[in-house]
Amino acid sequence: MEERDVVIIGGGPAGYAAAIRVSQLGGKATLIENGNVGGTCLNHGCIPTRSLARAAELFDMGKDANDYGIAYDGISVNFAKMMARKDTVVKTLVAGVKLLLGANKVELIEGTGRFLTDSQIEVEAKDKTKKTLKARRVIIASGSRCKDISAHGGGERVINTTQALGLTELPKSLLVVGGGFIGVTLATIFSKLGAAVSIAEESSRILPQIDGEVTAILEKELKGNRIKTYTDARLMAIKDGDDGDLRVDIEAKGQPVTVSARYVLMAEAREANIDGLDLDKAGVQTSGKGGIAVNAKMETNVSGILAAGDVTMEHMWTPVAYVEGITAADNAMGLNKEVDYSAVPHWVSTVPEISCVGMTEEEAVGKGYTVNVGRFPFAANGMATILGQRTGVVKIVVDQRYQQILGVHIVGPGATDLIAGAALAMRLDVTPEDIGATLHAHPSLSEAVWEAARDVTGEAIHYLTQRK
Repeated sequence: MEERDVVIIGGGPAGYAAAIRVSQLGGKATLIENGNVGGTCLNHGCIPTRSLARAAELFDMGKDANDYGIAYDGISVNFAKMMARKDTVVKTLVAGVKLLLGANKVELIEGTGRFLTDSQIEVEAKDKTKKTLKARRVIIASGSRCKDISAHGGGERVINTTQALGLTELPKSLLVVGGGFIGVTLATIFSKLGAAVSIAEESSRILPQIDGEVTAILEKELKGNRIKTYTDARLMAIKDGDDGDLRVDIEAKGQPVTVSARYVLMAEAREANIDGLDLDKAGVQTSGKGGIAVNAKMETNVSGILAAGDVTMEHMWTPVAYVEGITAADNAMGLNKEVDYSAVPHWVSTVPEISCVGMTEEEAVGKGYTVNVGRFPFAANGMATILGQRTGVVKIVVDQRYQQILGVHIVGPGATDLIAGAALAMRLDVTPEDIGATLHAHPSLSEAVWEAARDVTGEAIHYLTQRK
């Protein structure tokens, strides 16, 4: 029986980060992955989705180029080339991760792993050969997957998010079931490219986790892109139509509605990849959400077995997976670390982008805080005006008593990049006054954060405050 320091099952963001960290700490890491390294994010999630969002942005920019004195002869979508470019991005980054693993002397086994005991892993390689590894520590990072959607009917044109990112034709019409982060992003992309798009969301508004003021700005943009939104909606039935489209019966706000669409995208449901791991043989417990139960050190109920990333079904975001994987590796190698979840950024790759960290204004008030709010519209920002992307706002929610930043919410250009500074400010207990006293480059989008921080006390320079 071969022995290893740490065996990691799953090569997504949590898994490969854990493997590299074990190596950095002087341990021998063995990483087991039955597909491409990089997991859902790199292969079927954030990276390909953002690649397509970039294509939609460029299509928009091309149509507006005449405003800058640039004339193009015909702006059109070559969907096959767009998807090929997306695949090239993915392959490039997968190759980069494999290179990093090799440089860090991580043993990569292409195959599957399952528990025989709490310290023994049976590995089956792609050529069907098997061997048993005895591990001092095990990190489970097998990720999550789309739930089975076959029960909805509709055949091959009822698709999940992975299948949507692999389409070979631009759908002329699409109904997205689920108005959360993934659903709204894909709805925006396909709408920008020319598809007729509808969204059905079971909550009272799309993106229910996002600040309502920010969501309202995006909803206006979606309406301008001719996206129809049905809220308080339930999917009732999917049937074949006479013209080759699907006829989808939904109930929205208690009223029956029939939507015609070439494809129906089931955008939300995911489940932990734990089938086949034989967790019972190791005694590992799962949580009520169906993922592996862990503490802040990423430890399971079994000594020597840790878990990180989507497989816990808790904070299903790539940067969280990185940190959880690193923390699991630290603790597997004898350190004593915990994950700090106090400032987890969320983002939506819509056009315009949305990003946020911390509490919404509604959440803060609901928890009993008396809040001050600072705002700054991108319409008053020099760089946004240069870019021709003036839609959006930076909103900062602050505890009135202690001037603690409770949340930052951004809709507009560069939102995903800007939120990192806000997350750092929250982790370090930086106040709006501190941000307002910090020099920002000019012209830059970051100045919108500076101005919003000053607006908390009504001291924005390039904006007549609307603060009550």
